[in-house]
Amino acid sequence: MRKYKNKWFLILIVFALLGSCGSETESSEKEADISVDTVPESENLNQEATETTSQTSTTALASTTTTLLTSTTTLLTSTTTASTTTEGPINEEAVLLASYQWGPSEETKILQTVLNLEVDGWYGEATRAAHLQELETRGLNLDNVPSAPTTTTTQSPYPIGLQDPSACYLSAPGGPIHLGYSRPADRLSSTGTVEAVVLFADFQDVAANQTTEEVFSIISPGGEAFFNDQSYGRLQLSFRPHHEWLRLSGPSTTYKEAIKTFTGHRDFLQEAMDLADASVNFTGADAVLVVSTPNATEVGYGPAFMGGSWGPDAYLSADGMAITNGVTSGADLTYWGDLWYPHEMGHSLGLPDLYGASIPGRDGFTRPFSLMDDIGSTAPGYMGYSRWILRWLSDSQVACVADDTDVVLTPIENAGGLKIAVVPVSTSKALVVESRRAIGYDSSLNQEGAVAYYVNIDKSTQNHWNGGLGQGPMEVLNNAQALLVGGTVTYENITVTVLESGAGGDLVRIEVAD
Repeated sequence: MRKYKNKWFLILIVFALLGSCGSETESSEKEADISVDTVPESENLNQEATETTSQTSTTALASTTTTLLTSTTTLLTSTTTASTTTEGPINEEAVLLASYQWGPSEETKILQTVLNLEVDGWYGEATRAAHLQELETRGLNLDNVPSAPTTTTTQSPYPIGLQDPSACYLSAPGGPIHLGYSRPADRLSSTGTVEAVVLFADFQDVAANQTTEEVFSIISPGGEAFFNDQSYGRLQLSFRPHHEWLRLSGPSTTYKEAIKTFTGHRDFLQEAMDLADASVNFTGADAVLVVSTPNATEVGYGPAFMGGSWGPDAYLSADGMAITNGVTSGADLTYWGDLWYPHEMGHSLGLPDLYGASIPGRDGFTRPFSLMDDIGSTAPGYMGYSRWILRWLSDSQVACVADDTDVVLTPIENAGGLKIAVVPVSTSKALVVESRRAIGYDSSLNQEGAVAYYVNIDKSTQNHWNGGLGQGPMEVLNNAQALLVGGTVTYENITVTVLESGAGGDLVRIEVAD
């Protein structure tokens, strides 16, 4: 690396000596080469090179003063041409000489890469020891190496304005579904593999007019792909279909009414399971999905069954299994398509509906965001807060805000990076900010930017279960639109302002009034 740098140093000297003889174009090109090593602090996140054949992007160290990720020193450069893309070298000395705080940060990940350590983003004893050794080996200054905190220190391991993510955990209010950090009992595990047995049912008055394979193709493989994408690979949905039409004992009108009550819905599911039990092994099943023939229009919709372990009448049973999560489909399956089951399984994971609105004239609490509001919306991806409480985002991807701070949020649609900023208002309420882009399942989003919303798990103040007027468990502010550069919104004593915005995310200023 040092030999490489010296070579370029000599080249720069030659350029300097020839500068007076070069053309205006050559001088401009030299300036562009040198600017790769220095990035202005006010550089826009979406800045692009003006040359059509090349583009220079930079990754910068975070400031350790008042911002979480403000660019001050260039660490990594890359050059893209029309035919090839080459990634330049890490400026190792800049990385080694930068300042770091004890604890987690994105900048520490780059340092750990330079030190050939396991990259976990945590500046602790092992990283400090390797950091010191490398600085000494290269004869570099040791002044910026942080001291290890002692039992008597009051120094926070978090950047200024932030605090331990646990301070942003909202208290669980109880019940089968909620948005508290601790997940409801008896709901599906949100990580690992979820096994769902799929049965197909028709009725005494309505025989199926399609094969089970044709109907199943509406749900799969779209359902599995959605959860793999939204969870960043942390949740794998595995369907176990039994391809046989099971004829239920009553007409479709009976089951139209059955889905409206807990007991009726449980009996609907259990009847289908009993009919299939001789042919289906339910061992290891986490959930059961009974797909009604879509031509039974009397069964208009399909809800989720959320049972419990408090008694034998509270769950489904087969092959010695007590199954507390189930779903039945309705005729609207053909309308909603492969995102219908991810909505209903969202309830099986413990998430509430988000349709309805507290503001007359609005159709949903979060629309166009989240299929827990509108399955057919332009940005049906799960909200960032929901992904956090489902453990699809780790605490290191959450900025828990205690005071005024600036944060850079990366698009929720992409894996990696800081995803949400959470400002607790109380133990049951918080303001959340995330970055949304027209990517993947959100590709039809009309307005990209920073999305600010509140989360309120106090059931006494909201219409928690269904739509209609009343405060929702989650509601997008700014008239349900993303904030653009210069956009601002205030909730309670918290003001959010977007300073910069681009393909890589949003630089957001959060101010907390006393």
